Amino acid sequence: MKDKLKVYLGDLTHDTVVLVSDTIPINIGFVATYLKKSLGDDVEITLFKYPNEMVQALRENPADVVALSNYSWNSHLSERMSAFAHEQNPASITVQGGTNLPHRSELQKEFLLTRPATDFFIELEGEVALTNLVSKILDFRKTFDGMGNRLFRDALFSKAIDGCLFIQPETRSSEQPVFIKGEKPARLTCLDEIPSPYLTGILDKFFDGKLTPFIETNRGCPFTCSFCHTGSSYFNKINHFSAERVREELAYIAPRVSKLGIRNLHVADTNFGMYARDKEICEMLLESQKRYLWPTHIMATTGKNKKEQVIDITQMMGTSFSVNMSVQSMDAEVLRNINRSNIKLEHYTEITRVLNERGRATKGEVIIGLPGESKQTFVDGLRKILEAGVSQVSMYSLMLLHGTSFQEPEYRAKYKIVGKYRIVPLNFGEYAGKKVFDTEEVGVETRDMPFDDYLWIRGLCLLVETLHNSRPYHEFFKYADSIGISTFDFILMVYNRLAEAPPAIKELMKEFIAETRTELWDSEEELISFYRNEANYQKLLAGELGGNLIFKYKSLSLVKCKGDWIKFLSSLCLEWGLASAPNKAVVDKEVAAISQFVDKRLDGLLQPEANTSNIEMVTHYDLLAWRASSGKSLSTFYRDEPFSFEFKYSEEQLEARTDQFKRYGTSVSALSKIVTRVSNVESLFRKVAYGAGTDLSKPDSTDSKIEQDLFVRYSTSG
Repeated sequence: MKDKLKVYLGDLTHDTVVLVSDTIPINIGFVATYLKKSLGDDVEITLFKYPNEMVQALRENPADVVALSNYSWNSHLSERMSAFAHEQNPASITVQGGTNLPHRSELQKEFLLTRPATDFFIELEGEVALTNLVSKILDFRKTFDGMGNRLFRDALFSKAIDGCLFIQPETRSSEQPVFIKGEKPARLTCLDEIPSPYLTGILDKFFDGKLTPFIETNRGCPFTCSFCHTGSSYFNKINHFSAERVREELAYIAPRVSKLGIRNLHVADTNFGMYARDKEICEMLLESQKRYLWPTHIMATTGKNKKEQVIDITQMMGTSFSVNMSVQSMDAEVLRNINRSNIKLEHYTEITRVLNERGRATKGEVIIGLPGESKQTFVDGLRKILEAGVSQVSMYSLMLLHGTSFQEPEYRAKYKIVGKYRIVPLNFGEYAGKKVFDTEEVGVETRDMPFDDYLWIRGLCLLVETLHNSRPYHEFFKYADSIGISTFDFILMVYNRLAEAPPAIKELMKEFIAETRTELWDSEEELISFYRNEANYQKLLAGELGGNLIFKYKSLSLVKCKGDWIKFLSSLCLEWGLASAPNKAVVDKEVAAISQFVDKRLDGLLQPEANTSNIEMVTHYDLLAWRASSGKSLSTFYRDEPFSFEFKYSEEQLEARTDQFKRYGTSVSALSKIVTRVSNVESLFRKVAYGAGTDLSKPDSTDSKIEQDLFVRYSTSG
């Protein structure tokens, strides 16, 4: 018998086009350190993130136990690696664990039958359950040493193991497969019982310049939303890692990633900022920023209530942190259907106003196709969110995830939910000689929302993402607002008049809707069969298919259609401006100044070969003061003496650009990934400052000049 049990742990990511899941695998780090603490020298543990590294290791030195994470984005990848592990060592035990598992036993059995290469599945939290399983493996190996693998496997699969699910292997192909499920182990309440994977050094190999640090300060969620796996009562109690441990981990991470030029940090907590001690963690992050200039972008999901506390706690992080104002829907009936409650609209609006005044980015979040949501209720809800002043709205198609109500047949039948399959964006590849495609099922139709309405809403969402989110064309929106056109109405008018847009924009929108249709399949089998065809697979590799469509077309829009959007939005603002004020000369000058300002601010965005030198602009309008004002027309910021503005990339921005293009590449798929990995895309725009020759000591204009301009502009007599 071998002295040590060789255990391979993998949190694998597809990396064929870009590195899709680019975070340090803290999840398997936790499992590894707890396993090592519990079993000591009886186990030899190796961690993997990149699939081809695991393929090579399995070929050269097959493992006894291969345990892999299983999420919607790597489920089939993990199954392929499990099968390959068996090919290299038929005696190996394969294990998977993660959120991609139904909660009901009968559905779990059906799921496991579709994963024939997986011997065991870990349910819910993994540290204790995998330790239970590996302990059993060690015991039975000792008992049956030298007596043959068959006796060992018969014993291992004979009884339930707490935290584990399995189908007895010899019954898999029978008419009545035997499904065995152990008791759920109690959750670890003191999370410091899990040794830190950072401080023990087990994650050191992943500080490779490609992966972003991931930390977790607590586990659990007090909410019961039906679309989320943490809505299970199992997760309702919140357990914490100690603040001192978090401090030590940040101190360990910061100097290492700072040297590598990495700027981002992911926080795994489901409700960051909702707990009083999160202020202390923000203080730690601020200290790290001052000392190491890391992190400059923090990706975290903020608390779903106690928003005032969330704002106060995260205020010190400034623009590096966005408060997520998730609502999912603004319709009361829909919220009841998904077991969710939102804060009152007036509170939502007030919080957004305060955040905007403090210069903070605010993110709203809605889901398309929730039970009870119609085209009209979705539009009404989106109007409320935008008119509340949220700076960015994320709009997701409903994912019919395992471990949620949406995979339960009765729930789907009640709301007539129709699901279709698509590739999880960019999650495909060829591993150990076989093509692998990870898929997700999304809701595209309900009793209240036909498929055509789904397509229409997706088009609207692309316009919100392209025109509003991150404020690339903010000055046009502000101009429209000054003449009484709200943000939502602005977007809706653009959508309704796309037929008048430049050809490049019309073609972009046409291709988006067409690809939204064609990315959807009635079954996973049809999808996989299509993409296994070599010609279609090459289209995936080229980025023509299989990406995140919203961010793919947003990136294309910013890079290829910036000038066309400026032209189209200018024409609309000219029309609306003239309807409000008949003096064409004044309106022309104002819109021309705005157009020039927007064009220069976006110059070089997402273009790796762009000239990043400073750009200047001269105008008679104080556009910076106007942008900072509230409710004032641009005419009040006119001055005879011209203003000079300078548009430039800061040293920090140039370093971030270099890091992003180096890590992700420069293809459309890579640019889409950059957009998703930046907490606020506006941080990529050129910074704007007054030019050296601008004299700000002079008044904006004479009183008589202001009165004259206002009279000419707004006179109804002509």
